[in-house]
Amino acid sequence: MTSLQIKHALLSHYRFKRQYICASECMDNDVMVITNKGIIEVEVKINKYDLWKGEAKKSKHRWYAGTNYQAFIPNLFYICVPKELEEEAVKWTESVNNKYGVLGCHERYSFPYLIYTIKRAKKLHNEFNKCLEHSIMKRVCCENINLIGRLLKENVHKKNKTT
Repeated sequence: MTSLQIKHALLSHYRFKRQYICASECMDNDVMVITNKGIIEVEVKINKYDLWKGEAKKSKHRWYAGTNYQAFIPNLFYICVPKELEEEAVKWTESVNNKYGVLGCHERYSFPYLIYTIKRAKKLHNEFNKCLEHSIMKRVCCENINLIGRLLKENVHKKNKTT
């Protein structure tokens, strides 16, 4: 299972099953979600090395561990992993920040993949950050504009080939 497959599963889960607004690759995070209660950040990890050596070294985890509310910190933080990395992800959250949660992604026979909670995240703070919400919405707009632009280029390219 690739990180792109897991990101797609997460976006599908939060948008279609949970009815939330979400964006990928927003503010150097894999998936950001706007709920009616706050902002969720989800980082996707597909191997043990990336979890322990990559994610753990990010400076944001020092900020997230602080007790005071700071700008651009989500309300909840999750790591999403494939089935074979679940136990390791729980150990990682317990060593880095016990408030973090763990989501699993499991391949099914039918698309999309199944997203499920292994360890529920606890709130990092209670403030709903409107600036963070605005940044996520701008990212959603960029994704849509880029998608339409690619479709238009493909159509122009197809027209030019036929003439």
